[in-house]
Amino acid sequence: MVSLKTENYALALFDSNDAIKCDETFAKAYYRQGSAHLALNQHELAIQSFKKVCKMDPKNKDAREKYEQTLKAYKEREFQKCLGYEDQRVNVNVEDITVEASYDGPRLEKSTNEIDSDWVVKLMAY
Repeated sequence: MVSLKTENYALALFDSNDAIKCDETFAKAYYRQGSAHLALNQHELAIQSFKKVCKMDPKNKDAREKYEQTLKAYKEREFQKCLGYEDQRVNVNVEDITVEASYDGPRLEKSTNEIDSDWVVKLMAY
């Protein structure tokens, strides 16, 4: 099922595309198109739209900032893909970890929330 937000962004994209068909020099339509693409997680298309706005209206600070932020986020994602990085947090239940009786190093007693710089230093020293 498509969420209401996604549907709204898709409508905004259709509207901006229609506005561009009517007037290819309408910078605001490209800005809206870029914003819709960004909201729909279509970074490459958003970059193209914001770049066009920057060329058409070089003094538009907001468009320049959106362009730079989107480009930076896109490059970071692509770099992470190259590294095989997936941003997934792992939840650790300390009770599920078996620690041998002979281990005498730092221990987590309750949860990973106990981990602080002092605990890490003790672990590294161990």
